[in-house]
Order: sequence, then C-alpha cells, then structure tokens
Amino acid sequence: MLGEKIKLYREKKNMTQNEIAEILGVKATTVSKYEAGTLEPNIESIKKLSETFGITIDELLKDESDFDISKINILEILREQKEMKLKGNLYHNTQIIFAYNTNHIEGSNLTEDQTRYIFETNSILFESETVASVDDILETANHFKLVDYMLDIADKDLTEDIIKEFHKILKEGTMDSRKEWFMVGEYKKVVNEAGNIKTSTPSQTPKDMIKLMKWYNSLEQITIKEIIEFHFRFEKIHPFQDGNGRIGRIIMFKECLKNNVIPFIILDKNKLFYYRGLKEYKNEKGYLIDTCLNAQDQYIKMIEYYLK
Repeated sequence: MLGEKIKLYREKKNMTQNEIAEILGVKATTVSKYEAGTLEPNIESIKKLSETFGITIDELLKDESDFDISKINILEILREQKEMKLKGNLYHNTQIIFAYNTNHIEGSNLTEDQTRYIFETNSILFESETVASVDDILETANHFKLVDYMLDIADKDLTEDIIKEFHKILKEGTMDSRKEWFMVGEYKKVVNEAGNIKTSTPSQTPKDMIKLMKWYNSLEQITIKEIIEFHFRFEKIHPFQDGNGRIGRIIMFKECLKNNVIPFIILDKNKLFYYRGLKEYKNEKGYLIDTCLNAQDQYIKMIEYYLK
C-alpha cells in the first residue's frame, strides 16, 4: 500500500509527520490519513514525497504485491551479482545451497555451515574433532568454480565439449584425477552403475551421447519437461566414471537459464524422491517431474526473498 510505503520511507529518514506536512503544505492529520490509507496524496504531493525520500515516483507507487517473476532475467541477475562479489544475495546463496545439496546427495560429509565458510573465506571451518575429506573440500570449491563457468556460458547451446568441461572443473585435483583410468573430463573407460539402473557400456557411451545431443538439439521448444527428460537420459547413460549426478543437475540449471525456465536445485532432504523419480521414470514420469517442480517452487521462494 502507498500509505505504508510513505510511513516506511518517512521513518527511514527519521522524519515526523509534521515535517512531512510542512514540505507538502498540508496538515499533519492529512499525512496521518495518507499513511493510514484513508486518503491518497495528489500527484504534486507524490512528486514532493519522492524527492524528499530520494526515490523515484515509480518506486513510491510500485505495488510490491505485483511482483512478476516471469519478467525477471534470472541469468542476468546472477551474472551481475557474481561480479559484485557481495554477500547476502541470490547468487551468493545459490552457490552455497547448490554446492552443499548436490554434493551431499553424493555422500559429502561437509555441513552447510562449512560449505558457506569455504565459499566466503576460501578456508575450512572445523568443529571439535571433525575430520573432513580432502576430496569433499576440493569438490565443494570446484563446484563454486563450476557454477561460475556455467553462468558464463549459460546462454550458449549445450554441447558435449561443454559437458566434458563441466566434469573437468568438478573433478580437477581430486584423488580420482590422479588415477590414469579415471579420465577426468572424458567419458568413462570402466563400467559403472547408477543405483540399480543399467547404464551404457564404455564402448557405447560416445554413441549414446551423440544420439542424446542430436535429439535434444533438434527440439523446437525446450520446457522444463524436456530438460527433465534430458536429465533422465543423461543419467541413464552415466557417461563419466563419477560425478554424473552433479553434472546432470548443473546441466538442468544451465538449460533452465538458457530457455527462460525458472531453475531449481534438488535438495538433499528430497534425494529419496529424486532417486525414486529416476528409477521409475521410464514407467512413471510424474515422480521425477513432481520432485523437480517442487524444487522449482523452493527456488522461486529464494528469488522472491532476495529480489521482491
């Protein structure tokens, strides 16, 4: 309400109703009625109020309840906030929540506080006699780099080279990267599994990835359902020796940003629903779709909190 905003800005300026009344050339009781919403100021008074408060007329009149998330360019905002390097914004908390949850789903033992500490200070916070895996720490720090790279190229068409670069960034410097057969940034050389889902063999993987990319890039329109479909097919191939879940989830985030779909982060607390969705997807797509839509609702709340 306009009245509430007048009161809010007046109090921020540490001004009394009498002082505002003098500026507007009205009685203090009139300002009181403005703030109570029983009387609206005329256009001249609105102009003087905006000048007094140091804001635009649009800011004073804008109804915050009309917040329209569909008009927000989330990629642009994340990129801008990344460059600002400020705490307490959408980018800052996306980095922390994304890294903590996607790594925790895969078995990381770092807490959310430790993840936040690594992002904010580039150091690790130990509590009492807590022991942390070096790989957990490295992959958390790497995930921050991965998100930054993803934001840089989010509006580009998805390619195998981009997907391989995602994997290279995520696994760089880890114990796995020191194994000759592991092939960081390259497709798997040894058979792997995705839970109890049968995955592509190493020899079939390159062909299956080409087929997957050909299908995806031939789509005339990409909505959240096509992005989820890609995710299932990608996880079914499981092209890398390890890290497929995290790469798959960062791809979903990227493709949402590219196609003007609100992105989402699968939370660790919902991993059982997520795993069930992948397992049952071939026969029942609804489980995975519902899990992703629920995650999208959670991210919408984040957007509203930081941008509304």
